[in-house]
Amino acid sequence: MKNNIYQETLYIVQSQKRNGDITKAIYDKGFRLNLIKYLLIASLAFMVSCQKNDKDISELILGKWEWIKSVFPYGNQEQNPQTLGFTQTLEFLENGTMNEYKNDTLVKTSDYTIETNPSYPDYYLLNNSTIISGPFDIYHDSLIFNNSFVDGPVSTYIKRK
Repeated sequence: MKNNIYQETLYIVQSQKRNGDITKAIYDKGFRLNLIKYLLIASLAFMVSCQKNDKDISELILGKWEWIKSVFPYGNQEQNPQTLGFTQTLEFLENGTMNEYKNDTLVKTSDYTIETNPSYPDYYLLNNSTIISGPFDIYHDSLIFNNSFVDGPVSTYIKRK
C-alpha cells in the first residue's frame, strides 16, 4: 500500500513538473515573441526618430522670411504688419549676411552666425550685431524667435517662396 501511495505521489509530482515545463515553455515562447515584437517596434521608432532632416539649420534658414506677428506674452500684446503699418522681411544669405527689409526696402545689413549646444541639439541661437538675435527654431515654413525669457516677444516669420 505504501508503495502505491508513493508511486501515485511520484506520478502526480512528475506530471505537474512536466505540465509546469510545458506551461513554462509556452510562457517562454510567448514572452520571447512579445519581446521580439517590442524590440522591433522600439528599433523602428528609434530609427525613425534618428533620421535627420535633409538639411541642417544653417541651410534651412537661407532665403527670405516675411514677418507675420510678434506676441509679447507678459503684456498679452500682439503686433503685426496691420497694427504697425509696415512689413518686415529678413533675408539670410549663404555668405553669413542677413538683410532686413522694411516695406521691401533694404534698411540694415549685418553678419550672422548660428550657435548650437550639443547638450541641447534643438536649441539654436542667432547672433548678429544689429538686427535681430536670440533663440530661434524653424517649424515647417515658420521661423520663430523666442525672446520671452527676457520679457521680449515671440516673433513669427513665414518663408517666402
